[in-house]
Amino acid sequence: METASVTAESSFSTAVSLIDGTQLHLPVSAAAPLFIVGPNGAGKSGLIATLFRLNPNNAVRISAHRQTWMETNAVPFSPQDKIRNEQNFRGQDSQPEARWKDWNAATRSGLVIADLIDMDNKLARDLADAYRSGNDADAVKIAARPQPLSEITELFIGSGIPIELSIGPNSTIVARKNGGVPYSIALLSDGERAALLIAGRILTASEQALILIDEPERHLHTSIVTPLLLQLFAKRPDCAFVVSTHELSLPVAMPSAKTVLVRDSRSTNDDVAAWDLDVLEPGVEIDDSTKEAIIGSRRKMLFIEGTAASLDKPLYELLFPGVAIFPRQSCRDVEHAVASVRDAESVTWVQAFGIVDKDQIASTEVSSLNAKGIYPLSVYSVESLYYSPGIVSAIALRQCTIVEGDPEQMVQAAITNVLAAIASEVDRLAARMTEQAVKNKISMKMPDWKAIQSGENVSIEVDTQAMYQEEKAQLQSWIAAADVQRIVARYPIRETMALVGVVNALQFKNRSQYEAAVRKLVRDDAAVRAALLEHFGGLTAALA
Repeated sequence: METASVTAESSFSTAVSLIDGTQLHLPVSAAAPLFIVGPNGAGKSGLIATLFRLNPNNAVRISAHRQTWMETNAVPFSPQDKIRNEQNFRGQDSQPEARWKDWNAATRSGLVIADLIDMDNKLARDLADAYRSGNDADAVKIAARPQPLSEITELFIGSGIPIELSIGPNSTIVARKNGGVPYSIALLSDGERAALLIAGRILTASEQALILIDEPERHLHTSIVTPLLLQLFAKRPDCAFVVSTHELSLPVAMPSAKTVLVRDSRSTNDDVAAWDLDVLEPGVEIDDSTKEAIIGSRRKMLFIEGTAASLDKPLYELLFPGVAIFPRQSCRDVEHAVASVRDAESVTWVQAFGIVDKDQIASTEVSSLNAKGIYPLSVYSVESLYYSPGIVSAIALRQCTIVEGDPEQMVQAAITNVLAAIASEVDRLAARMTEQAVKNKISMKMPDWKAIQSGENVSIEVDTQAMYQEEKAQLQSWIAAADVQRIVARYPIRETMALVGVVNALQFKNRSQYEAAVRKLVRDDAAVRAALLEHFGGLTAALA
């Protein structure tokens, strides 16, 4: 059993009792979130409830079982009632039943609405006071403060939810989807309401609060919960976060985070009183039997090339639902991870597969990799999927429901921008591809140990310049023919200004907003998902 002491940054009470009779201070601080994982019934929610009771004055609790429905999009009570409700709920949330029971769900939602509107009103009052007092410098600073609803809109867009929130008539909160007619937030979908309530509760929490989140994935799709929480952590660096979850990709997405692995617990008088747990340092792997208990029926693991912050993971979570996805830094890391799982006889409960970019893979290697459970993309990298002409055209159609413009003109502008960006990089891109082609030719002609032992002498000669000129001529011909499809599929377009050119042509604020719109398209459109799945060779059939 590993022990840990309270970090210097922590000002919270975090001592919990262990089944062996000792105490452990959980490493809670604002430096990095603490994740709590473990099988159903192990005592994760009880641990969250205990941390709430230990910190009655500065803890905020967001429960998995909490209902997300709303009776109204306005503040449903007076200021005095708001204060009384907050006091009542804090007392109720300190009870043992709070692990599974929710009191007055609609009123709790109303408190979040009230806090959001109060923050917006306070910002307006502070700005007016500064102008009235003639303090223009302060007024400029206040005007630059982000409005809470604007921040949530930004969070939504970054998580693939195309919803804009604003203050409506009579101090209500309204939503607007894809630039459409405003409507009450009470009419949002279950997942959208859950995202709003989680974000609203966190953004309106007091400074330096301890924010306890119990199973956020219960109401949110896996492709949304990770980017939403990562953005919220960044928005509130003053707060400490403790997140109980079954989604093992969450700890993986935060390399600096520690993880509490809860194995079992003991109850006294219907309240969880002691735990069997370990504190895992960043990077420490959870054993396979525990992963099986946590993940449950998700017996397929997919190792992908990239990091938790790259574009690969959120897209692949949409394309391969029900599969546990784990990023690895390089192609070799993916191969090693898949081989390690497949070679471990004790891990019979899980099947491991891998996805790697095509950028370093020769066509002659594909069959060999497939036999090992590794499936290279049919295009250079994941950016080739996000920015393919078909996806750009579909996004342009959607974008024209939000902003003024003609989709055909947008697509043509995007093509023009991509061609211009590539034309300025022809020499370098051709050289990059030639470099890999040379490596592949040399690799194919390398003798094996038997040939060397038998005395065979091998001379390898490669006409690098001829290959370079051929590659350069091919790229120039594709530019002349405006063959964006082939260019995007073959070359590392992320190393050029081509991506920014697409974003600007389609009138998005930045790449993140465009890429979130692509994921929303993939979520909504089965035909788009099917088309993208064709780029993964036999992986779809292998996972079936």
